[in-house]
Amino acid sequence: MTPTRETFGNIPLSSQLAFYALAVLAMGIFCWGVWRRWKLWQLGTPIAVRELLRGGLTAVWKKIRPGARRLAIEAGAQQRVRGHGLGTFAHLSLYAGFVALLAGTTLLELDNILSHLSAAWKFHQGLYYVVYEYTLDVLGLAFIAGTLFFCWRRIRRPAALGHRLTDWYVLGSFLAMGVTGYLLEALRLNWSQAAGLTAQCSPVGLWLAHRLGGISAGEARSAHFAVWWIHSLLVFGFIASIPFTRLFHFIAGPLNIFLAPSGLGTLAPVTMEEVEQTGRVGPSDIRHFSRQQLLSLDACMECGRCEEACPAFATAKPLSPKRVVQDLKGLMERTAAAVAAGRPDTPALHTATIAAETLWSCTACSACVNVCPVRIDQLTLIIGLRRHLVAEGGLSGTAATALRRMQSNGNPWGLPPAERADWREAGKTPS
Repeated sequence: MTPTRETFGNIPLSSQLAFYALAVLAMGIFCWGVWRRWKLWQLGTPIAVRELLRGGLTAVWKKIRPGARRLAIEAGAQQRVRGHGLGTFAHLSLYAGFVALLAGTTLLELDNILSHLSAAWKFHQGLYYVVYEYTLDVLGLAFIAGTLFFCWRRIRRPAALGHRLTDWYVLGSFLAMGVTGYLLEALRLNWSQAAGLTAQCSPVGLWLAHRLGGISAGEARSAHFAVWWIHSLLVFGFIASIPFTRLFHFIAGPLNIFLAPSGLGTLAPVTMEEVEQTGRVGPSDIRHFSRQQLLSLDACMECGRCEEACPAFATAKPLSPKRVVQDLKGLMERTAAAVAAGRPDTPALHTATIAAETLWSCTACSACVNVCPVRIDQLTLIIGLRRHLVAEGGLSGTAATALRRMQSNGNPWGLPPAERADWREAGKTPS
């Protein structure tokens, strides 16, 4: 007998129709949530995305190739996530399991659609089915293992890691989806009386089915139907919640990796023409950042790696790169609310949101930029804000003194220009 199974085995037509109606509803909520965040990014200055798609195929590919390469290596292969011990292993396990289950569900629905169009187009059978079931069975364990690790880490509450109540909802949903998925498989194997390779290609489900061996086929069908609905509702809730939880980095992270500049931590020069046109040197309002920079704020999942790598934070300076990103994100949301309400008094960027002391604590070492898994450029955000302070005369301390001496005496030490030859003869820099 050819190994296979029904997509909606034991599920009546009425439940199937309700399933698709709820799927449309969940996707509608998901799209609305993504649109809300997209509207926030629109507050920023344009980044000429349309320019990437202009020209012939060769020209377009040449322009998008760097971003596509980063997307494949850094997002697809999770290159920037590696190097953090057990945390890396757990993240890769969760990621691999999630991607496999997502791909498996998509292929299952594709098979369902094609088989309704023509029985000859059904591909969810035979060797493909065996490989499919076995792969998802094994990677489902990796998904659950990764989820359990992150539950354990949430209980430990490391200081660098961001904490929200919704994080427990996310992890609880992952765990519940994984467990109910296996329970569904075990009950299906039980009521369908699957045997041979059809059952053996699902080793975890088969093991669990043996543990449930005391129930009748009728009881297994009833339990299967109930668990199927629980599992479906968990999945729909998960899909709908993505734009409203930390899960949104699934969307914003890859987008930022694709759109971010190749050279992170490199501040672009500001020409006099730009200053005359805009009337500013650095950002004085959240709307002065680019749309890609505002997108990067949503890409942050508060993993805390930038904070752990920051030498200023390690020496108790008033700077946390993670906090700067989160404060700017909060300001973006408040500004959008003010604009939508027609209020002219939008929240202040400097002092009220980001203190000058915080900005001047940065050593510009790029440590935060180098470790960020989704290529958030905290350094460019900070240095851009410092530019505004300098332009507005908001510089103090030894740096301000040195600049004033450069303006009045032509050197940072305030010594008379007439003594310049003496510095050379002395063979050393004045102290």
